[in-house]
Order: sequence, then C-alpha cells, then structure tokens
Amino acid sequence: MKLIALVIKQYNELFKEEIFNFSDQYKVDFNFETSELKIAENPDYIENFYGESIYNISPIVGINGTGKTTVLNIISGYRPDKFEQDPDNQYFFLFELGKQEDKVRFKVSLQNLSVANLSEYGESPFYRNQDGSFELDSGYYDRTQNILYVDLLNRRRGTLRYGTTLNKKGLTMFVDSYLWLNDREIISSVLSCSLEIEPYGLKDYTNSIPRGIKAIGFLIYKSIYNIFYEEVEFIKKFLSEPLLSKCKKYLEEEVSDYESIGKNLLEEIVKELDKNEGNKSKDETIKVKKQYVKSIINIVDIFKEIRENSSLIEDSYNSILLKYSNNNRYLFEELNGRLFQHTKSKELVNDSCYEFNKKFNNYYVLGETPDYHMSTGEGNLIEIFSRVHSYLLMYGEHAEDIILLVDELETGMHLEWSRTLINILIKNLSEILETEGKEKKIQLIFTTHSPYMLSDIKPGNVIMLEKNQETGYSEGKVLQNTFAKNIQEIMKENLIDNIYGDFALARINSMIEILNGEEEQEENEEELLKEIHLISEPLLRNKLLEMYDKKYNTSEFSIEKQLQKLNLSEEQRQKVIEMVRINNRAVNTEI
Repeated sequence: MKLIALVIKQYNELFKEEIFNFSDQYKVDFNFETSELKIAENPDYIENFYGESIYNISPIVGINGTGKTTVLNIISGYRPDKFEQDPDNQYFFLFELGKQEDKVRFKVSLQNLSVANLSEYGESPFYRNQDGSFELDSGYYDRTQNILYVDLLNRRRGTLRYGTTLNKKGLTMFVDSYLWLNDREIISSVLSCSLEIEPYGLKDYTNSIPRGIKAIGFLIYKSIYNIFYEEVEFIKKFLSEPLLSKCKKYLEEEVSDYESIGKNLLEEIVKELDKNEGNKSKDETIKVKKQYVKSIINIVDIFKEIRENSSLIEDSYNSILLKYSNNNRYLFEELNGRLFQHTKSKELVNDSCYEFNKKFNNYYVLGETPDYHMSTGEGNLIEIFSRVHSYLLMYGEHAEDIILLVDELETGMHLEWSRTLINILIKNLSEILETEGKEKKIQLIFTTHSPYMLSDIKPGNVIMLEKNQETGYSEGKVLQNTFAKNIQEIMKENLIDNIYGDFALARINSMIEILNGEEEQEENEEELLKEIHLISEPLLRNKLLEMYDKKYNTSEFSIEKQLQKLNLSEEQRQKVIEMVRINNRAVNTEI
C-alpha cells in the first residue's frame, strides 16, 4: 500500500484547501466545490528511480511553524499528549493498493470529507478506468495500515499506526541495527547503552527494594516478586508450599546473595512447572508460563557472561550499562536472541491472561526501549533502521509495504552526513528489504531543515510549506528543480533569502550606513576599519574598504596611513598589506 495524496479541506487554523501529492506516479486533483476527485497518471514517471525497493521519497521543507510536523501527524494518526484535534477537520487520504487483473486498485480513507464520485463506495477499494471514472472493487481489503512513524525528537513516541507496536523488540533491534551499520562502516562509535530493570509493581518499591542489591540480582528479585504476589496466581498456583515458603523468605528476609539464591529459586520454579506439565495438567498455558520463567533465566545467564567479559556494569539496583566491542560481538548477538525470546514469551503470557479475562499487568521486568550513550546523529540513524527491522520481524510474511515517516530526519547529524544520508538510506533500506522484506517496498516521507538532501530528490517531489500572510494559512508548493542541483542555489532560491547571519547582516548594514553618511565620525574611524577587516568575504570587504577610502579621503595605495591608526607591529603591518594585495588581485581576476 502506498500513500498517493493527502487532501485537506480544513485543518484547524493551519491548512485550507490543500492537496499534498506524495507520488510522482500520479497527479491527484480535487474540486473543493463539487467534491469530485481526479487521478491522472504521470506520463513522465520513471519507475524504480531509487531502486526496486524504494517507491518514492518526499521531503517536506519550510520554516518553523508552517505545519511540517503536523502533516506527518495527520498521516500517522498519532496524537501527541498536548495536541487537541478539532473534530470538525475535513480531509482524506488516497492510497494505491497495487494491481489486480491489470488494473490499479485505490482506496480513500475519509475524515469528515466526502468524495462525490465515490460516495456510493464508502471506503471500499476501487479501480480507475481509462476514461477517469471509478469502478467499485468488491474484493476484501484488510484495514491494517502500514504507517511507521519515527519521531527522532522523542524516540519513545515512534509508533505504527493504531498503536500496534512501540518498537517492542527494544534493545534487540537496536543492537542488531547497530551491528548492521557498523559492519558497513556507516557509523564507527562504540555502542554504549543502558537497560532499566523496572522498579514499579512492588507494593512499596521505595522501601521494599533490598539494600545493596545490584541490577542482575534485582532483575531476579522482581521476577520472583511478580510470581509470588500475583493477584490471579497465574504461575503461583502450580508451585508447592515448600517452594513458596522459600520465595517468601527470599523476598521478606535479608539474603546473603540475592543473585545466586534467586536464580536457584527460578530454576526450581521451572522444574515444578515442568513436573505439572508432565502430569498432563488441564491448564493448557502451563508451557507458556514455563517458557516465560526460562526466558528470564536465559537473560540472567547472558548478562552474567557479559559481565565476566568486562562489558557490563551494574550502576545501581535497576540500571545495566552495556558496552559493545568487536571481541564480544558473539555475546551481544546471543543477548539479542535471548531478549527476543523473553519479549515473545511475555507477549504469550499476556495473551493467555487476556483469554481468561483476568487483570494481569505486573509481568514487566525489563524496560523495552534502551537509552544509548553515543552521538545523537548515530543513535537516530540506528533508531530508524531499528524500527524497520522491528516491523519486518513482527509481521514477517504478513508485513505490507512500509510508509516510513520521519520527523526532522537529519536531527543531530553533521552536514556531511546529511549530504550523504539519502544515499545511505536508499542502499541499506533496499538491502534490508531484499533480504528480510520479501519484496516489500518503502515509501519515505520526512521533514527536514537541511538543503543538502534536496539535491538527491526527483523534481516535483519536494513539498515546501509557506505561510500566506493575507490568509494566515500555510500553503504547499512543489519545488520542480532540485535533483543534482548546486546546494547553494537550492538554499538561495528556495529556502533562505540571505546568505549571511542576521547579526553579521546588521553589522554590515551599520557599516554601510556610517560610510554613506555625510558627517565624519572621527571617533569611530579606527573601530570601523577594524570591523571591516573582520569580514571574511573578500568582495564585500574590499567594497567596504573602497567606500572607507572615499569617505575618509584615503586610497587603496595609502594603506600605511590606515595601518598606523591600528597600532600594529611591523610584522603585523606587512601581513595585512600582503593580504590586501592578494585580495585586490583576486577581486580583479573575478571581475
């Protein structure tokens, strides 16, 4: 499924009668008076321009406050906590669903805005005929939508539409993506990240956490606590009284070694669950419960092995710091597998509890999203790939084409990285999809403030938002000349009016105002000359020197007179004279 267009009749006080096309394969038009939709094919469309796995790339640019992030929020259906959507907003999405019987299937998703020539179909798929008319498709269509939104400014908010995941594989996919990018020499920093052992869920977690307990010990302690104090006795009911007595003592009395004693208790719990399973218990979920406890033991074992390898630090009772190096790669790969199995087991436990219609929410032990301690730009790049890996892993063969939304794609990245970023994404996302995506495609839509990426974008695919000063609404215009264009020209023509910083521009204008003034200001003459020589642009600096010569009756040949006022040493004067001569020759050559 591909997003072809977003059509907005009204959205808060930000947009009015706007059409955003996200595919250069089609041109979408909508008459806001008659509510008629038209879909025309682009005869100049170049298929697979970015390779077979990348459907299209659409940057959204514009100054702050024009609505770039809002467009992504509308597409994703994501609602930030403080954002209140006006219920009277009117818009719809147009998706292409692929071909069937040599016809292209489309679908409209409506929000308070009807389409006159599709009203009888509702939100059912339809075909576009050669004459431009539409024909209903009676075939079944899955409503699952494949929109993956990555908000780099707030990573924990990244989500698939309808809340189907919050990067559930957490550290597993984060480390996996790090290894992927590191192997390809895209990032070079050593991975350092931390994982939290969740303290919440204890009756009084501020007082009941044992003194001096380390993180791995607390992971075990919290796991046993969850089992012993569970309200629904999901696992507890299968444990013998002697074992429960041991658990009670472990939790309520001071223990010499919480890690080793607790691990032995977890292993005893597995044995008793295994015994109940062997006795052909009527409870069909007992295997799931056993796998869940075993997954915790497996995590503890790998954490201990990584610690012995000097790559794990227990900063406190609930924080584990992991440091990756090439000689312990196999440990991190093993950690990934065990964390994945734990996440999977926990999901199965939750599903089983929901089936029995019982409240069951205290089996959260590990925080699922890691905190990393490396450069923001590298972390953000890992995050993007991590989300894509997570989606493909979660849905496997059922995964659809991905509509990947990224807010401020270049966040935290050096200008050179932003210049090469589109190429990095194309090459590596294509490789991931070819190896793991089973011929799926990615459509990338992102906001950016960087002009460096626009030179890699096909003409007509860059959407620029600007405020209409008369109406107050933001309006979108399509930039037609961006591909392989000089970045400075892109900046000057489309993004910014001035090539100097505002502060520098104000000082330049102040100099010009003084130099154009009729009255001489002797007390400022020396300071003014100093300021002129601060200017790095030779053409501008020499023009101001020319104006200075004219105002103060000097000439370019009377530089000695000017230098005398600056109290420079002989060596300094000679350097300045030589610099002025070189600049004058350069200016004359350019002219």
